[in-house]
Amino acid sequence: MQGKYRFWTGVLACLLAGLAITSFLIPPVDGGEDWIPLLSGFADLAAFKDNLLFRGILGAAFNFLIALSLLVINTKSVNNVFYPNFSVAFFLLIILLNPGAVYFSCVHPAVLLFVWGQFCFIINQKFTSMFLLSCAALFYAPLLWVLPLVLVISVTGAADMLRVAIKSLGGILLPLLYVLCFRYMAYSDAAVFVQEYLQHSMAFSTPFHNAGFTSIFVVICLAATALHSISYMVQRLHKNSIITAHILKMELMSVVLGTALFFLFGGNAGVPANMLVALPLAILFSHYFTGNITAAPARAELILLCSAAAVARLYHFI
Repeated sequence: MQGKYRFWTGVLACLLAGLAITSFLIPPVDGGEDWIPLLSGFADLAAFKDNLLFRGILGAAFNFLIALSLLVINTKSVNNVFYPNFSVAFFLLIILLNPGAVYFSCVHPAVLLFVWGQFCFIINQKFTSMFLLSCAALFYAPLLWVLPLVLVISVTGAADMLRVAIKSLGGILLPLLYVLCFRYMAYSDAAVFVQEYLQHSMAFSTPFHNAGFTSIFVVICLAATALHSISYMVQRLHKNSIITAHILKMELMSVVLGTALFFLFGGNAGVPANMLVALPLAILFSHYFTGNITAAPARAELILLCSAAAVARLYHFI
């Protein structure tokens, strides 16, 4: 571990440990139905929702797998501009801002699939990438609206647009068609399933209708750091390698899409929708702080962000 990162890695580790432990001390908010399309009809999700021990273990397992995947991908690709420990730490910090993120929800498997879908997109495995993203939409229905946009992005600028379009569209349709065929043959309710799926994919709900001051302050700190990270990314985009520039552009688009999903669907307190924007933000933050950790403004931002997270968590116990 490089010496200039050691202290801040320790600070983030202590903060994450505190956030994780206190998350289990805060009763989860009952935000309504946590519908998982792929498991509909197979499992009693209502009974599962009341089993906090099992949900906590499963949530911890998925959070670990997501963090491990992020660490492996960062280490194997561009660890010279993205300090892997920072990427993982910022991802966990952002998701743990919502105490409910320690309990399993439909978003957890969706984010895990999204991580590997992004990786496949980077290495130009378009069919596999779109297949994984489509599978993610079968766990969290609102991700359906992301698929057409990603399809357009994957085709834009491609040398063989028709070939890429067919592969990408095939990757999207295969999981959806397979599930519909299975529902039709096993339960004869394909039409009902589509209707319910569309209903959940359009269940708009804003996350700030009852937000407190500390939550809004954390969002402001995240937004300010994100803007500085994006500004730094734009300034250095031409100095990075082609693959690094490609990753940064993709994460910027993911931030926009994830933020839109968060503001449109984040009102269901039982679903930690902040996990959707945590991944791209963590990559951008990692890029920014990896190159600026010795600069006083960046350190001040990191201190402010950590302090805001700590105060927001303490507010739950006051």
